[in-house]
Amino acid sequence: MLEHVLYIGKLTSGGKICKHLESTGYEVLRVEGLRPSLRALSNFNADIVVIDVNDASPINLRRITRKAGRRSAKPFVIHLTDNRGTHFEDLIYDSLLVRPFTYRRLDDEIRQLLKSRRDYVVALGPLTLDRRTRRVQTPQGIMQLTPKQYQLLNHFIEHPGVFVTRKELMQAVWDTDYLGDTRTLDVHIRWLREQVEEDPSKPQLLRTYRGKGYLLDIEGPLQVGGDPL
Repeated sequence: MLEHVLYIGKLTSGGKICKHLESTGYEVLRVEGLRPSLRALSNFNADIVVIDVNDASPINLRRITRKAGRRSAKPFVIHLTDNRGTHFEDLIYDSLLVRPFTYRRLDDEIRQLLKSRRDYVVALGPLTLDRRTRRVQTPQGIMQLTPKQYQLLNHFIEHPGVFVTRKELMQAVWDTDYLGDTRTLDVHIRWLREQVEEDPSKPQLLRTYRGKGYLLDIEGPLQVGGDPL
């Protein structure tokens, strides 16, 4: 599969890197500036986003990295910098390379990130969950989960065939012990069933113990590793 690399930075600093990545076998798109970067993040199906942080203002960097973090495909983000002292606390990234670095170091970093994608994929019975993209593959197809739907399903998948109380789910997903009003939980369970059940009105996978909790009725074991969704 041909991987796609989006390079965000000036031609003077990134031209040679882009040519090297193309010669290595990646499809590469280079852009610079805030609007072209945001547009490319929407329209270019990047697996890796390489950002030269010296070519953008801190405000633009925050907007660009947040946009990358919101992409459903969750591309890996690599920052290139001349100065390790640059403030990165509020920026989204997976790897940081400080100049000078070799092409081999960059190649190794990209390969390791791409290889790690398989580790985010877990499978249990008829369900395959990509923990990075929050997509789940069911017999009905691939569904995109909301953050709360993902947290619920991930908790159930980590406890297959185990009764999970409503209190435990409220703690795990909403970080609260308050059980005075659990209608929010009920609604999200219904929405999750619409994603994973063949007939949500007659659930076969996610079973209810009325007033007590739920159980994901799938036999283990959990399998880790697989093609990203």
